[in-house]
Order: sequence, then C-alpha cells, then structure tokens
Amino acid sequence: MDNRFKVVEIVDLIIRLFLIGLLLAWCFLLIRPFLGIMLWGIIMAIAIFPIFLWLKNRLGGRGKLSGVILTLLGVAVIVGPVSFIATIFVDNAQTFTDKLTTGNLVIPPPPEGIETWPFIGDRIDRIWTSASQNLAAVLSQFRPQLEQLAKNLLFLAANVGLILLKFILSIIIAGILTINSERLSSRIEQVFLRITPQQGQGFLQLATATIRGVTRGIIGVSALQSLLIGIGLIVAQIPFAGLLTLLCLVLAIIQIGPGLVVFPAIIFAWSTMGTFTALLFTLWMIPCTLVDNILKPILMSQGLPVPTIVILIGVLGGTLVHGILGLFIGPVILSLGYELLVAWVNQDAKPVLNSAENE
Repeated sequence: MDNRFKVVEIVDLIIRLFLIGLLLAWCFLLIRPFLGIMLWGIIMAIAIFPIFLWLKNRLGGRGKLSGVILTLLGVAVIVGPVSFIATIFVDNAQTFTDKLTTGNLVIPPPPEGIETWPFIGDRIDRIWTSASQNLAAVLSQFRPQLEQLAKNLLFLAANVGLILLKFILSIIIAGILTINSERLSSRIEQVFLRITPQQGQGFLQLATATIRGVTRGIIGVSALQSLLIGIGLIVAQIPFAGLLTLLCLVLAIIQIGPGLVVFPAIIFAWSTMGTFTALLFTLWMIPCTLVDNILKPILMSQGLPVPTIVILIGVLGGTLVHGILGLFIGPVILSLGYELLVAWVNQDAKPVLNSAENE
C-alpha cells in the first residue's frame, strides 16, 4: 500500500513538472521573436534610469511626463540622424555589392604630389599605388568569402527598416519600464533575493552597475562617436560613408577604436579636396575620434572594468544570435554574466581563504 502510494506521488510529481515545463517552453516560444527587443529595452531602461530620476525631479515629480519625454527623444534620434545614415548605408551596400560581384571594385591611383608629403608621403604613395594596381588580383583569391560578404550586406540593407523599427520598439519598452520603475524594482529585488537570499542585494547592485557602466561607457559612447563620425563622412562625401560608419561602430564597441577608418579618410580628404575643406574635415574628425578618451572615464566611473575579450565575444555572439541588435545586447549581457560569475567566485573564496589563514 505504501509503495503504491509512493508511486502515485512520483507519477503526480512527474505530471506536474511536465506541465510546468510545457507551459514555460510554450511561453518562451511566444516571446522568442521579441526576446532581443525586450532585452535591449530592459538594458536601456536600466541605463537611463538616473537620467529619468533627474528629469523627474526637474519636472516636479511627474514620472509619466519624464518617461514620455525620454521616449520621444530616443525615437527622434532613430527617426532623424540614424535613419539618414541608414539610408546612406543602404545605397552604399548596394553599390559596393554590385561592384564586388561584377569585378568593378577598383581603387584609383594616388593623386600627384602625395609622395612629397613629409615623413609619410612616400610610404602612403607606395601602398596606395600597390593597392590600386593589385586589388583585382587580391580580390580574386577571396572570391567565395567576398560573395558571402555581398549577400550579408544585401540582407542587412534589405532589413534596415525592420532593424530601425526594432530599435523604436525597444525605446518604447524602455520608456514604459522607467515609468513603472518603482513597482518593477521591488519585484526584481524579490527575484534576486529568492535566488540567493544572502547575496541577492549585492548581486542586484552589481548587475545594475555593470549594465549601466557597459551600456553608457561602451555602447553609448561608441554609438555617439560613430554618429558624429558618420555625419562628418557624409558631409565630406567620402566614398561608402554609410559602410564606414557601421565599421566605425563595430571597431569602437570592440575597443579597437575608429582610428583605422578615420585616419585613412583624413588622408583621402587631403589628397582629393581643397586645403580649407580638408582642414575643416580634419578638425571635425580628430575630436570625434578622441572623444571616447574623455567620456568613458566619466560614464564608467561607477561601473566595473570588463576585459576586452569579453566585449569582443559578446559582440560576435550577440550579432550571430540577435542580428544587428545583438551588436549592442551581446557585450552587455556577457559582461553582466562575467561580473556576476567573478563576484560569485570571489564570494565563495572568502570563507576558504579565511579558514586557511586561521590554520
């Protein structure tokens, strides 16, 4: 009788666990298409929350109005300058792909007189001449990879509108979350305390600081820097300005920096434009390239340092999983996981170290 009762209990437990698992799996399938949008919305809400509080205090405690203003500002940035650069990118991607597939992608020879530049003129002239003469031979060796690159660029260009829509939806989600932040913060704190009662509060503070530090100090600065550089490239009519802006964004996020794009663009400007125009272009681009050295220490002063390899893996993995939106989500989520793992390991190591010292 007891054995039969135990079997019934086990079967009942299995059925309940199966139904709960089925419900959770079903819920995941339903939210999976919107997972990237929701994640980025949550990340932005955490990142802009101090700005929300500051604006709320300035508006006499009007939380809804503050959230609406921040949401409209974010949407205006996407609809305005970001959409403009995205339109240029679509045109550049189509032109670049056509020239790549037809074999018409060429680099013009360097202009006369560039070899007379002091210190670097002769070397630039040799490299530029070699690239203009041997580009076709070099490209022919990587034809399969270039064809795949062309397909990816066309796919990205065709989905620019959808990508911008995802960013707008994420901004709206972030605005809704900030407006309801007081109620949601208590719920999130309860979840952390439920997972780990002793360190829940500390882990929550660490998670918040990491998200804000990485989002504002790395993602935010990189986006602002790339936006300013993109404006300079487009106004100066640098070839493939949209593609170069996207490349600057990727290089800035992975901590290499946009200098690999900016300095060749400056050289191109001085060799093809008038002196005054090239000087204005240089005076705009150099501060934009160096602005991260000023903003990052300020915006990450309350954050935590994250190894560059973590950021790089986050960028690559996030892009593979979530597309262009993952370029921003990946490094934030992986940095958060890294910092929480390090904190958990160090927390568990303290009692062991203390006991070893007592012995």
